[in-house]
Amino acid sequence: MKKYLTINSILDWSQLLPIVQNETVVLLNKPNGDFILAWGVDDKISIDADRYNAVQVQNFIDKHPQEYVMGYLAYDIKNDETRPTPNKSNNRNCTDLFLIAPTHVLVRNGNSNLYYGNATTQEINQILTKRHHESTSKTESIKLKEQTNKETYLKDIIDIKNQIQKGIIYEMNYCVNFKNEFTHFNPVDTYSKLVQNAQAPFSAFLFDGQNYILSASPERFLNKSAKQLKSQPIKGTAKRGKTIKSDLEIKKKLVANPKEISENVMIVDLVRNDLAKVAEKKSVKVDELCEPYTFKTVHQLISTISCQTQPNINFTEILQALFPMGSMTGAPKISAISNINQFESFRRGIYSGAIGYISPNGNFDFNVVIRSILADMVNKQISCSVGGAITINSDPLKEYEECLLKLKAIQDTLC
Repeated sequence: MKKYLTINSILDWSQLLPIVQNETVVLLNKPNGDFILAWGVDDKISIDADRYNAVQVQNFIDKHPQEYVMGYLAYDIKNDETRPTPNKSNNRNCTDLFLIAPTHVLVRNGNSNLYYGNATTQEINQILTKRHHESTSKTESIKLKEQTNKETYLKDIIDIKNQIQKGIIYEMNYCVNFKNEFTHFNPVDTYSKLVQNAQAPFSAFLFDGQNYILSASPERFLNKSAKQLKSQPIKGTAKRGKTIKSDLEIKKKLVANPKEISENVMIVDLVRNDLAKVAEKKSVKVDELCEPYTFKTVHQLISTISCQTQPNINFTEILQALFPMGSMTGAPKISAISNINQFESFRRGIYSGAIGYISPNGNFDFNVVIRSILADMVNKQISCSVGGAITINSDPLKEYEECLLKLKAIQDTLC
């Protein structure tokens, strides 16, 4: 029977990660030092591309009550509404879903340092004091190459705006992919640098046996605490200023920008509608609307929408209602997904999916996989995708520049 043990020493994920990096591992960490680190596999479920089955996934979760379940959901998993829309060919070597019941879990939350699993205090202390050998393999300088050139991007934005003009969609999240090959890649060093460059609140490190996913995500997809369900979509981005005065001016302009506000409000309406499918009547509310948040490289507008869940709603039923997330699709969601498949040149895979955990008490927390690096260690390929919301007021050139701004923390990490 797994149980919690109090750890007397202070836990530091940057010291622990090198010890377990070559095992199946999931790390979710915050800029303040809090984290959840899981490694080892007692049980797992891995679903290949285009084979998602909600019953199978829920059975796996139900098989492990009062345990942690951790992993990722790829964008391409389908629910009943999105299943008729075909996926792109699978040009990324990751599965559509990967969840584990881990052997060991370490949790740092404020002043609380805990272990969850079957190991004894002595065994855990041996792990915590284990010396790791410094890797001689350093990440080479990797210049990401665009898969969609600027000319094509600008043309696509014009064509997407024509779709909006016709009333087919109101907003669409259009994304492009960058990639390259590598010879040497050190995942822990790269992740540490990425986290330092981005300082994002929903960062994650995951190794599934073939792929390292290094995420510096600023966005929460979905959090459940007791009966409360909360989503925090991001729409609206501006670069940081070089001085305190210019930075403040940029932030003020973002908050007052009609185009950025309209992007955010449309997705808030979509999320409210999605939450209503699993919410108790009249419990859906907007806690924050277009609230400015500041990160190391950008300012962004974030809204918070919450509800109280209906009794006996399970995890996959919530996914049915809300996944893929509105901030990475558009409105109306089904039409936007269809257009994404038409215009984008790549299969999203883990990008704009979610990484997170379900805790032993049934609460869960999942991010949105953006600002992330996917390193395929078998095929020696690295990729990163970026995108933005396209509305009738979008300026194609400014949208292209926003994509490059979002790519900056990733490219700076790799060079």
